[in-house]
Amino acid sequence: MPMSIMINNKTIPEKGSITLKIDRTFEIRVTAKQAQRTVNHWVQHEVSYLMRALAPILVVDEKQIVWQTPISFGVPHLGQVGTIGTIEVDIVTGQMTNSGVNKAKLINQAERLATQLPPYQPHQEISPEFLVHETV
Repeated sequence: MPMSIMINNKTIPEKGSITLKIDRTFEIRVTAKQAQRTVNHWVQHEVSYLMRALAPILVVDEKQIVWQTPISFGVPHLGQVGTIGTIEVDIVTGQMTNSGVNKAKLINQAERLATQLPPYQPHQEISPEFLVHETV
């Protein structure tokens, strides 16, 4: 499965020729899929069933390497409506490194996003095939 990689703390010019050299050796013991499952389980059981984990991005930093997993917020009548934050998962231990801090942020972002959504409009007409017909 192809994966995205983000390199933190490197500045590059806005235009022109760029040479980027990375000399970093590391071992990935937790796959992107495992990280996504871990975050998905946590977010749906500890934060809200209206949120889900998206495909993680491998973030290479000078201090650490983590799977940065975006969190999406959705509502039943519209589907997924936006990304509200990220949770990081250590590539070696599989531990979420910022979940405690982000729980309140995820909830706040979801509430902010929810206020911008159109109100729920129930279907006014019920198809006859779904109506109960009494038999005598």
